[in-house]
Amino acid sequence: MLRIAVCDDDIADCDRIYGYVQEYLNKKNLVAEIRKYNHPDSMLQECGTFHADIYILDIVMPMLTGLEAAKEVRWTQKDAQIIFATSETSFALEAYDVNPINYILKPVDKNKLEQSLDRAISNIKPEDDKTITVKIKGGLATIRIYNIMYVDCNNHKVTFHLLSNDTITTPTLRIGFAEYIEKLLSADTFVRCHESIVVNIAAIDKLMKYEIELRNKEIIPVSRNRYAEIASAYMDYRL
Repeated sequence: MLRIAVCDDDIADCDRIYGYVQEYLNKKNLVAEIRKYNHPDSMLQECGTFHADIYILDIVMPMLTGLEAAKEVRWTQKDAQIIFATSETSFALEAYDVNPINYILKPVDKNKLEQSLDRAISNIKPEDDKTITVKIKGGLATIRIYNIMYVDCNNHKVTFHLLSNDTITTPTLRIGFAEYIEKLLSADTFVRCHESIVVNIAAIDKLMKYEIELRNKEIIPVSRNRYAEIASAYMDYRL
C-alpha cells in the first residue's frame, strides 16, 4: 500500500494539504495510508514503523526545519519521494540537495500538488513494498523487506530484527543459514557482515572495521574478512 506523510506546523495548512491528497487519491482511485504531523520530530520518530513513500514537508518549522528532516529521511530512505510546500522562497536552492520532486510555494496550488504526486508515484518502484513470508511458531509471518534491520542465526533459529525494535524468530532450521537467507541476499540492500548475520545497508549509521552501529544505536559485529565487501556495498548505496 502507498504511504504518504504530510508535515506542517501550521495546522490549517497541514489539514488543507492532507485534504488535497485525499481528493487526489479518490480521483485516481488509489488506496494509501496518509499520516499528518505538526512537528518533524513526531514524523521522524515514526519513520521506523511508518515508512512513507512520499513526504510532503513544510520548510520553516520550529526546532527542526523541513530541510533537516528531509536530510534525515534521505539518509535512511534514498528512494523516498520528497515534496516541499512552503511560504519561504530563500531555501529553494538548498532544498535541491535532497533531490525533491518539487518546491511548491504556499498557498499550495492543488493542480501543482497533483502534478507533483503524479511524478512521485511514477518514481516509486514496485519492489519498495516487497515482502517475505517466514515460518514462526504456530503459523506464518509476512515481513516487509525494508522493515528489516538485520537477521541473525543462533542455535539454528533465525531472528529478524525490525526497525520497530520488534523481533520475529523462526523455529529450528533444517537447512543452513546461508541457504535460508539467500532470498534476502538477492536484494541489493542486504550484505553478510558475519558468518551468522545479514544486515540491511539502509539501517547502518556507522561502519567501523570490526563493528556496525545501526540507526537504533545497536552494535553488531563485522568479520575481518567481510569488511571490504561491506564498505564497498555501503559506499555504493550511499552514493
